[in-house]
Amino acid sequence: MAGVILSAALIIGLALTGITIILILTDQHETSLREYATLGLFCSVLIMLSYYVELHTPGFAAKIDAVKFGYIGRVFINPMLLMLAVRHYEAKVGRLWQFLLYLIPTITLYLVFNCEQNDLYYSDIRLGQDGLLYVLPGPAYYAYLAYNTVIAMIYISFCLYKRASLPQREKKKNTILLMAALIPFFSLMIYLSGWSQGYDLTTVGIMIGALLVAFAIVRLGLLNKEEMLQNMATGLIFIDSEYRLIYANRKAMQIIPALGTPLVRSHRLDLKQLCSEEFAAIQVGNASYQRKITEWSNGEGQHGKLLTFDDITEIRSRLNRDSMTGLLNHASFYPMLDDAMAESNQRETPLTVSIADIDSFKQVNDTYGHANGDIVLIEMAKILLEICGPHGSVFRYGGEEFAVIFRGDLQFAEETMGKALKAFSATEFDFIPHPVTFSYGSAEFDRLETSVALFERADQIMYQRKKALHAKERAAAAISGNPIADGAKAAVQADTPKED
Repeated sequence: MAGVILSAALIIGLALTGITIILILTDQHETSLREYATLGLFCSVLIMLSYYVELHTPGFAAKIDAVKFGYIGRVFINPMLLMLAVRHYEAKVGRLWQFLLYLIPTITLYLVFNCEQNDLYYSDIRLGQDGLLYVLPGPAYYAYLAYNTVIAMIYISFCLYKRASLPQREKKKNTILLMAALIPFFSLMIYLSGWSQGYDLTTVGIMIGALLVAFAIVRLGLLNKEEMLQNMATGLIFIDSEYRLIYANRKAMQIIPALGTPLVRSHRLDLKQLCSEEFAAIQVGNASYQRKITEWSNGEGQHGKLLTFDDITEIRSRLNRDSMTGLLNHASFYPMLDDAMAESNQRETPLTVSIADIDSFKQVNDTYGHANGDIVLIEMAKILLEICGPHGSVFRYGGEEFAVIFRGDLQFAEETMGKALKAFSATEFDFIPHPVTFSYGSAEFDRLETSVALFERADQIMYQRKKALHAKERAAAAISGNPIADGAKAAVQADTPKED
């Protein structure tokens, strides 16, 4: 009867633990907490499965094989549970200590798999009439038992030490982590005392501990502490008072890949430079990040700085864009022109700036209204972006004036602006009975002048053409005997301020 109840309990434990492992593995977020939780639960599955097989497999050799199979999980489950707790509370364990943590389990596993050739771990194994294996421990068995006792005491002491500083909502998780170690330990004591009538209650204790951890993961979000930090869109970097790295989440690693280098991760390199003005704003590809620095401290006397890097790409993009046309604005023109000129010098490639200004735009606003004037501006922006955009950057420089930075020579820029003029003048506006045009001028970078001088050259050429266009209009009006209206004269004067 006891065997049937135990078998049923093992099946339930296997099912629930297996479901938890699947839930963890199908989650897209990977952290060291998840790794240790998955491996720890997998070890418990191996232990439960092996004991179930041992109970239901006839033959001495088959039962020995089941025991060996179970020890693959048995020897590593306590180190995994300890590492899960250590990582959950963000403590650090050096590589040497991690190596020592797994050394005795590895040796134990080797001795168990070779128990037929030596009696170091089991000095004797026999099969009882009830179908259960009975063992006589060897010296290595007691050494491994002592190792597990030390690990359990370290684990429990560590959890109790952290418990004092935990908020109330975290103490439930802490209680479960404590019980996950205490129950298997007490079940081992009951088994060794002989009170379990030969049934290995250690496996039952491990099963209960695994189910408690599974409950903490699924119901209480045991893994969510690090997951939340890892998946934040803000880069987080915790450094101590000596500017040594304590923690950096995934976003921070993406922004500053150097955080993942061995020197930084091993605390042999300080990060004081990250607190300098140089890192107040960071550009990574097309993304922009702004840094903030706040002080942190805990109840243990530790303190340092928290560096947060917030993504301000969209905010900066809005500041650099004209709200009506969607084009880059005046504020972004000269910085981008300076960058383009530097690139042109470095690569020895041509660069040309073209300036365009809608003809008689004041007359459009005064005669047809500012709302209709906005429609003209939007159409102008659309055409420039469609025709010139593939070959450079298009800006609304101000008012009815637009600018284009071409990655090409003067001839190419002039031809492209001519195509844009043809398309714009062919556009029909319901509220304007005649075509609307623009004047443009282009200047090619001579590799010596400043960005302001380059702009002024293109601007002067544009105004010279605009002046010639208005002179032609006035001459045509005089020949036809239909002088330009006062409003048109005012528009001409507004369009040619540099000649007044």
